[in-house]
Amino acid sequence: MIRVEINMHGNLRRFLPDGIGSIQLDLPDGTTVLNPIDSLSAEHEVWLASIGDVVVPLSAEVEDGAELNFFPYLEGG
Repeated sequence: MIRVEINMHGNLRRFLPDGIGSIQLDLPDGTTVLNPIDSLSAEHEVWLASIGDVVVPLSAEVEDGAELNFFPYLEGG
């Protein structure tokens, strides 16, 4: 089991309780970036993901203590 911090940016906060910006989750070993996105039902809303300051593919494996950042699609003009 690993523990990670999830940071939802912008309107992605609506997927966390009470619209908070971040949450810590315990996830199974071998978890990929996509797994917590799916578990939060945000799979069609996340445009970009990073571990710390490094942009990563959704297939990247997550290590214990990782800080995951999820960013929404940008709109406007």
